[in-house]
Amino acid sequence: MIGWLRRSRTDDLRPTYAERQAAIARARERLRRQQGAEARRRAWLRFGIPGVAALAFGMGLAVADRVAARSAAERPEMFVVKRLEIEGARRLAAAALARAVLPEGAPEPIAPREVASRLEAHPWIARVAVARIAPDAVVARIEEHEPAALACVVGEARLLVNEQGVAFANAEGSEWDALPQLVVATPPPRDRRDPLLAQGIALARAVAAAGFAGIEVSLDGEDPNALPALRVGGVPARILLGAGDPAKKLANLVRLLAEDTTARDAREIDLRFEEQVVLRPVAAPETGNDGPTPGADAPGTATGVGAPRRATGDRPGESRRSPEQRRG
Repeated sequence: MIGWLRRSRTDDLRPTYAERQAAIARARERLRRQQGAEARRRAWLRFGIPGVAALAFGMGLAVADRVAARSAAERPEMFVVKRLEIEGARRLAAAALARAVLPEGAPEPIAPREVASRLEAHPWIARVAVARIAPDAVVARIEEHEPAALACVVGEARLLVNEQGVAFANAEGSEWDALPQLVVATPPPRDRRDPLLAQGIALARAVAAAGFAGIEVSLDGEDPNALPALRVGGVPARILLGAGDPAKKLANLVRLLAEDTTARDAREIDLRFEEQVVLRPVAAPETGNDGPTPGADAPGTATGVGAPRRATGDRPGESRRSPEQRRG
């Protein structure tokens, strides 16, 4: 009986526990190597090949630039720009612009850098990239300014302003009348970002998003506490916004105009307080001993919570006396 048991153990071909664990470990190692190889292959396809191609392209450009520079030094007449193609023009006429930069029959041919400089001098062109496509041909890709508002100064020509707050050209004709008008005291610098104009464009966007058109924004003036101020189409009143986030103030304005149809006919709508809108109506002429007094201010009315106590009497109808003087 004992011999039979020993013989059955010897003839048992099933793997032992240790053998099964070793086989599982080998399978895991084989799978790990396969996954690693697949990850390396994907990385090479995604980054390696494009990187090598970009490196080879850059080296080719460097070599070509040296060859072109040497050839231009030896035979400069072959590398002078005689043909110019302009891409990216939308408002500008590409053919007319190319003729202006590179006129036919010019006495002195120009180089690619001079082409770029002449294009950048155009008031409507924001950026220029120039590339040579043949010994005597150049392609210039331009990016034009996109008008977003008008900068208006009393007695000065209106200026077109792009979305970054850069004044770049005169606004000629009535084509641009629908753009928001940014009223400033002094002419802004040309071809340079003006933070005040950038602030005005952001505010004009918020006003347009609130549903108003015919926007005029006063950005600076004698009373900085009353700025910025608005005028919008269909509302004769001057709207005082003041500093801070305009979103809530504009929401109060929309609600006021919807609930009170007479508010738009006021002289001023003051939104500078958080939960209160102050209306200052147009005053009727006051009659005194010497007759009516034109231009007198009518007392204002307020809606919302009580008016905050003001430290100085800098508003119409407000006394500059101290509380002790008023009680006396």
